[in-house]
Amino acid sequence: MQTYHDDVIDFWANIFRACRLSTAGLDLETFLEAPSQHLDRLGLSDAVEMLANGHLPLLPEQAAVRREIDARFRQPAAPQPAVPATVRAFLPPPAFLATAS
Repeated sequence: MQTYHDDVIDFWANIFRACRLSTAGLDLETFLEAPSQHLDRLGLSDAVEMLANGHLPLLPEQAAVRREIDARFRQPAAPQPAVPATVRAFLPPPAFLATAS
């Protein structure tokens, strides 16, 4: 059984309660084993910062919706051209674009 300093327990217990992590099926003992990883997994990695700024973090259900929205609207990376633009500027046009004289 892992033991923790009282300050560590108090800090993470406050985060646990503020995030209402028990509604996500998590208990405090399990949460204390790897708090940052649990917050990341639940989409609540900003919970400590939110509390530090005087705001309540999202509920686990709200964080799940945020992850869904972020995934849906995330812009795919623009495809990179095979030939860098600086090189393409010096390439002759394709033969089918050349006009016959």
